[in-house]
Amino acid sequence: MQGFDIYFLGEMLPDTDPARVREGVARLFKMAPEAADRLFTGKVLRVKQGVDPDTASRYRAAFRDAGALVQIVPEGAPPPTAQSTSNTPSSAAPSANDDAGGLSLAEPGAIIDTTPPPPATDIHTGDLEALPPNSGSLQDCHVDKPAQPIPDISHLKIIDD
Repeated sequence: MQGFDIYFLGEMLPDTDPARVREGVARLFKMAPEAADRLFTGKVLRVKQGVDPDTASRYRAAFRDAGALVQIVPEGAPPPTAQSTSNTPSSAAPSANDDAGGLSLAEPGAIIDTTPPPPATDIHTGDLEALPPNSGSLQDCHVDKPAQPIPDISHLKIIDD
């Protein structure tokens, strides 16, 4: 079975109170709330290694309940990198002009698929004709099945308890 590694990068859910998130994460790590500040520097911190999917899901839920986010990656995969989208005091909220590694968002309604459409297929329908309404039947769909003999059940008995 595939294992997973769990990393904490100091990321918080949007619109959460940073002080409450720090307190919640401090409770998860069983540390004093003032000591939890060093967990929110944006550095990658491996929380757990080689856990099954259920355990990884429980960790994600526990951190989410505290208002924080974790990154779950397949065991042995490289650790995630600190992202500019975290809601920590050390990083600003992303804007539309932030560099996203060469990626950008298109304007609403923009056509982003520039591949030409496939050529139209020429289907000859001249020999087709439609029947008038309520004039058809499903008789041509009927399949005749041979009758199956009823098995002999005379040897069976019903016993009342």
